[in-house]
Amino acid sequence: MGDVGLMGMHVPGMSWREMREAAVLAEELGYSCITMGESWGEDALTSLAQLAAVTSRIRIGTSIVPVFARSPANLAMSALNMDRMSGGRFFLGLGSSGRLVIEDFHGEKFAKPLTRMREYIDIVRKAARGERLDHDGEFFHTKRFQLRFTPHRPSLPIYIAALSPPSLRLTGELADGWLPIFLVPSRMAAAVVELEAGAVAAGRTRRDIAISPQVSIYVTDDVAAARDRERPHIAFYIGGMGVFYHQYMRRIGFGAEADRVREAFQARERDRAAKLVTDEMVDAMTIVGPPQRCRDQIQRFFDAGVQEVRLVFNEPNREAYLKALQAVAPRG
Repeated sequence: MGDVGLMGMHVPGMSWREMREAAVLAEELGYSCITMGESWGEDALTSLAQLAAVTSRIRIGTSIVPVFARSPANLAMSALNMDRMSGGRFFLGLGSSGRLVIEDFHGEKFAKPLTRMREYIDIVRKAARGERLDHDGEFFHTKRFQLRFTPHRPSLPIYIAALSPPSLRLTGELADGWLPIFLVPSRMAAAVVELEAGAVAAGRTRRDIAISPQVSIYVTDDVAAARDRERPHIAFYIGGMGVFYHQYMRRIGFGAEADRVREAFQARERDRAAKLVTDEMVDAMTIVGPPQRCRDQIQRFFDAGVQEVRLVFNEPNREAYLKALQAVAPRG
């Protein structure tokens, strides 16, 4: 069996003190990691710093921080400081986000995300090795400076949230892990081929890249109601988060469905768009059901070659969240 971690930890009504207590509980229950992303709400790194401070064994990671939001040197400082403060438990999950977030929220030009990703990784790796940040790229020209503290280790793990074939090849070439969303275990072969191609080109193997998807989970006896709660989430990504997820759905065999969902969403008919997300789509990429059925579905990911599943619990309040956390815990 692989590792089971957590992604998000956003629970309606839970205070940050209660969130820290939940992180301590997650560590006691045997969860492998806690990851948090950032979009246009709270940032990931200060949130994770608090969770790292109250835990001692569980890994802490970003899933994801966008490479357009900080300078590479700033990201290197933050990531390596997080790794030092947590005693080597941190991993850096990177993504390009999308044009809307980068241009309308951050005010940066969204151009050549893969080139930019490559430059960020080069600069972060140099910082981790304690080298001068000499880099002469298309986007960044840095020189002379090196970090004024010694990194905890010279090999900070870097994961990439990749969807497109070129991005997957870059992940295979440069990264320690892949952070997919909406991964379908029975339909991931084409993506793995791209990962392997990138790895082989760089003299690596597929085993050098950990696969760690984030997967929505609903621990419940009412499967039909849970599906209805997940449909708007999938519809939002297909219709409202640029073109990447729509194209991805086409590549994994949900093209006709995704076309209909996107058309409705773009027409500002969000309720209709959600209803057009089929049961088959929800069941393929979501874990739903009573505890044992959830455990069986988690195992499907491991059987397909996934090393770690990061669960996104979708519970309405603290009590329900803690109950679900315990119901499917690795040490439950």
